[in-house]
Amino acid sequence: MTTSPSAGAVTLACMGEQRQPLFDDFKRTNATPASHQESSFDFLSRIAGDYWECPRALMQEWLDRIPGEQEYNDVRQRFRSRDDEQFRSAFLELYLHESLVRAGYTVTIHPEVTGTSRRPDFLAERDDLRFFVEAIAPGSTPAEKAAAQRRAVLFDTVNRLGDPNFMLWLDELEEGVSPPASARLRRDLRRWLARLDPDAPWEADAAPTRRWEHDGWAATFRAVPKKPEVRGTRSNDRAIGVYGHTGVDFVNDAPAIKKALATKHHEYGDLGAPFVIAVGTYIHDRDRWHSGNAMFGPVAVQIGEAPDGSTVTREVRQPDGYFGTPPKWANRHVSGVLLVNQLMPYYVQRAETTLWRHPNPAHELPEAVGFPGRHAEPCRRHAG
Repeated sequence: MTTSPSAGAVTLACMGEQRQPLFDDFKRTNATPASHQESSFDFLSRIAGDYWECPRALMQEWLDRIPGEQEYNDVRQRFRSRDDEQFRSAFLELYLHESLVRAGYTVTIHPEVTGTSRRPDFLAERDDLRFFVEAIAPGSTPAEKAAAQRRAVLFDTVNRLGDPNFMLWLDELEEGVSPPASARLRRDLRRWLARLDPDAPWEADAAPTRRWEHDGWAATFRAVPKKPEVRGTRSNDRAIGVYGHTGVDFVNDAPAIKKALATKHHEYGDLGAPFVIAVGTYIHDRDRWHSGNAMFGPVAVQIGEAPDGSTVTREVRQPDGYFGTPPKWANRHVSGVLLVNQLMPYYVQRAETTLWRHPNPAHELPEAVGFPGRHAEPCRRHAG
């Protein structure tokens, strides 16, 4: 099914009269913050306020430009599945489709390609230019999902504590493999806080603490007194004010990016045209350190000896990047990798979008390909 950049909006507006809207139409009055167990779709569907009308309208507008009832309903159902990974994957594809249409391309969704029954997500065509796009939003394992759901139950139950004088600092958390007895924990915390004086002198290192253990779970909380002017209970109060249980660790997201790419780069072989893999990520990578390491290998220090016997050092790239290193380039059938980081419908403008071009691709992308964001070509001088 194909979207034309010129006539699509008018045609689809008429088609949209027969389509089910993405969000149900009802009077929204609930403006409380999202809970940990609440899916992104459920939150966006029920949240009240003028601000939240904007992302809902944006998503519907973009979805209306999807041609074909089957394609429209598929994306709509993925949004409404209440699975956040499906939600993020669907919105990444919707964002890519909208970007291509706005750049003047005619977009075919799931085009047929020779030699395989698999179909890429998009074929974009404009004048004499054509290229394919495949999107992936890496997800969690079933075990990771189950653990996250158990944590969410505990966090939400404790957050409904409703103490008028104190908030909580979660200092340590050891997770069990069965659902936590979080209601029992909440009762225990409520009794503990009732015995404390909110007007007593307070220092973080000497704050009153409570250790709770049950059935493989253990949690340590500090009591943090509320300022006198904000004491009391409100409907949108959340008891946990500081989530300090995760600790400090070295973060390296490059392997996760490469793993996501590895699931897609052999699906189609050489398509006879430029091929872009778009990866949706949710990492801290404003300086592109993780993504740069994923594409071209992490930086290492090479130590050598100069003719005069002195020690010399220089920075080099290790040869395990997704694109390889000269002269042994890897994955040349992938013309570029589009990393779309921190994309969500309520702050689309904050998404960090970077097109990493292959330095020596089998099929080169044009300079003005039309994707939003930055274009990165750090190794292009070595492309020979």
